[in-house]
Amino acid sequence: MTLHRSDRIAGGLLIVTALVGIAFWDALPAEMAIHFGPGGTPDSYVPKPVGVVLAPMIGVGAIAVARTAIRADPTADPRVGAGAIYFVGGVVSYVHALVLAYNLGHRFSMTAALVPVFLAAAVLVAWAVYRDRIAS
Repeated sequence: MTLHRSDRIAGGLLIVTALVGIAFWDALPAEMAIHFGPGGTPDSYVPKPVGVVLAPMIGVGAIAVARTAIRADPTADPRVGAGAIYFVGGVVSYVHALVLAYNLGHRFSMTAALVPVFLAAAVLVAWAVYRDRIAS
């Protein structure tokens, strides 16, 4: 199986965030907050080893699923597929960085911090629709 450039870059982002977690290992709490409720309050905790590697592993799995879906559609625009892979790797890396920052003591509105994710998703969808329309 060939790794596309987008797979390598998106995977690299995930590896970097895992390495950041390892670099700050001693400063992270033994139990890490990994999920936040609607008010931005943590509502799910995991042991530090899981907190450092869980999101990057989920991201790698999501990239694999996305790549499989892209390969299943022979009519898919490869640029849109690459964009989707970048989006998955970028979003999971960004969210993991937010989780690490929160667990390192930086307090911010997790809800507000996710606004760029929703904007990026809207841009990706609009671009995919545009690419589909010009291909037709």
